[in-house]
Parts: sequence; C-alpha cells; structure tokens
Amino acid sequence: MYDVAIVGAGAAGIAAAKSALKYRLKAVLIEEDEGAFGGVCLNRGCIPTKFFINSAKLNRPWPEIRRESQKIVQQIKKPLLSFLTTQGVDVIWGKAEFAGTTYLVAGGKKIEAKNIIVACGSAPRELVKDSRVILAEKIFSLSRIPERILVLGAGYIGIEIASLLNNFGKKVAVIEKENNILPGFDSYLAKRLRVILERKGIRIETAKSAADYAPGNFDMIVSALGRKPATKDLNIKKASLALTREGWIKTDGFLRTNVKNVYACGDVTGKKLLAYVAEYQGRLCIENIAGNPAAEDYAGLAECVFSLPAAAMAGQLEEEAERAGINCKVIKTNFLKFSSSHLYRDTEGFIKVAINEKEEIIGAGVISQAAGDLINILSLCIRNKLKLPALKKCLFVHPTLSEILPLLFLDN
Repeated sequence: MYDVAIVGAGAAGIAAAKSALKYRLKAVLIEEDEGAFGGVCLNRGCIPTKFFINSAKLNRPWPEIRRESQKIVQQIKKPLLSFLTTQGVDVIWGKAEFAGTTYLVAGGKKIEAKNIIVACGSAPRELVKDSRVILAEKIFSLSRIPERILVLGAGYIGIEIASLLNNFGKKVAVIEKENNILPGFDSYLAKRLRVILERKGIRIETAKSAADYAPGNFDMIVSALGRKPATKDLNIKKASLALTREGWIKTDGFLRTNVKNVYACGDVTGKKLLAYVAEYQGRLCIENIAGNPAAEDYAGLAECVFSLPAAAMAGQLEEEAERAGINCKVIKTNFLKFSSSHLYRDTEGFIKVAINEKEEIIGAGVISQAAGDLINILSLCIRNKLKLPALKKCLFVHPTLSEILPLLFLDN
C-alpha cells in the first residue's frame, strides 16, 4: 500500500511527488503517458508560450523557434522524470480512475493508497465547431502560421496568443464576450493595455460572442474560451467526491475534499489556474498528509499576462480595496521620466501602487516588458507588509527597470 497516490503529473502532481520524497512517503505518480508528463504548462502552455514570446522579440523565424522550444521542453522533462524515479517515486503510465476511496485503477493495475491526491488539471473548453478552429494550446505544434487570424476570448491566454502572433506580423483580431479584455483583471490596467495592443495593430472587439464572427474573413481561428476540469475519465462518482456547479472538485482551505483521505490541487480545483499556484497547492497537500496542518494563503499573489508588453498585478488595488472597506492612496506614473525605460525600450511602461493608512504596500499593478519580474518584487513587499519608508531606502542598481520602484516613492 502506498502512503500517497497522485493522479496527474503536471505542475501540482510533480510538486506533490517531490514533497512526498522529503517526508519519505511511499508515493506513486500516475499519468496518461510519458508525453503528457509535465502537464499543460510544460508541454503546451507556460514554457513554450513564454519561449515563443521572448524569441519573437528577437525577430526569429517561427520554425526555428518551434524546433528549439521542443528541445527545451525535453531538456526539462527528462531529468525531472529521472530524478523522481531514481529517488523512489513509482510512476505508472495510464488513465487513472477511482475504484473506491482508497483504490485507483491505472495501467492495468489496482493501486491502493492511504491518501489520494487528485491533480489531473484542466482542459480547454471547446465551444465552437468550425474546421478552421484550433485550440490555443495546439498552436505551438504548427509548422507555419497563416496571415489572418481570429482569436476567440480575451482572457490571459487569448491576449498572450494575440500579442505573440501580432509580433510575427500577422493580422490579428480578438473577440471577447465581456465589456473589456482580461475579465477579472484590474480594469484600469486592462483598458490601458488594450489601447497599447490596438495601437500595435490588433483589432479587439468586446461585448461580442463567437457567433458574431465571419469565418470567411480569416485563415485560422484560435479558441481561447476558458478551461474545464479534466475529470472525464476519473470516475469521480465511485469516490463520492463533491463538485462545484461548474464541475471543479470542491476542497476546503487545506485542500481536502469531502472525503477525508482524498485531496485535490491545481487546476482541477478551479481556484487559480496558474502553474505556480498548482505547485504551491501540491506541496500543501503533502504537508497536511504528513501531519503539518497548512492552510492556503494567497495574500499578495502576483499574476501576469505575458503579452507584449506584459501586464501584472498583485494584492489589493483600488477596486478590491474599496470592496473590502480599506482606505488607500494610489501612487502611479508612466515610465517615461525614468532613463532606464528609454534604454530598454519600455516607454509604454506604467506602474501603480496602493498604500494603506499604515503606509503598508497592499497592492500593485504594472505594464512593462519586465512586468513579471517587477510584480514579484512588489508581491514580496505586500506579503511581508513592507512599509513605504523601507522601500524608499532601497538603492537598486542603475540602469535597470527595477530601480523605478524606490524612485517612484521618493516624493511621497
């Protein structure tokens, strides 16, 4: 009998397996096949997307980037799989399904475990039936990209894909059913980013549905219409797991399901569909299984849209602070007055930081080529309740984009 059986070898499942090693738990990791090891993020999501976006800045040809991207994915996967197996994690290839609350069946084997972690991730929603439609995560498998492209959905994935293809000189249009791009993102940042993207030539139409597009005007249609839990083959009813109305697995603040020995983490919980959150949740599951109660804590969580430029936010900005009844002051500026923005061609950059009455940094938003790195620094400040005077004292290297952070506050 295993101490823990982990269903899914994506970001959450692999993090859980690594943590199980730390506690010397006898663990088995189950994944459909070796090609799926690493999950969507490594194979078809975060890693290839960001590699393509970064390479696009250098004007490299698509086929060359694609070949190198595939090599990089393998360079990450192979040593990771080897590490887990050599350290003692059993890996079984095959679709897993519940045969009870302590039993799974996969790869023709019956697996018994004291604890089960469901980390089977999510899958794209396929809402449009058209021969020209390709799912966003499939785009990196294409050897060439046509000229006229429609992107359905202006969430994180849709905006990243649209921005990437625009940078390759393609004619890109985006349709979004909500009133602005990036639903759920800070509305001011979303509107500001939209202006920048439209100025770059991306045509964006909001308050439109997929039914409003004219397929004949495009050579390819990319669907980025959200995600759904990848639980179709899991036979969840056999374990009597409770689900949300949308089908995500319900968990408490300790990532435990309604069945005391079954946990769930990553996308399948429907909480935050981000690889680094999935990894964090995978580690928490093992902490709780090992008898070290650890609740989820997303204070100051940073999120980034890797468009060109990127947009990122963390903590509580004006809208959320107001809903929470928090009085805050917002300090904001564009990057133009800072010499480093000209040096790194980041003159469209913008930053805003929310400060509460105790002078603690409670929220931040950034538009910048380096938004992901900048928001990490601000997330650290938020999570540790750093006060404005402390950041003012920092001396950051010049010339860098990060030096904008302490300089921003000198007159406040």
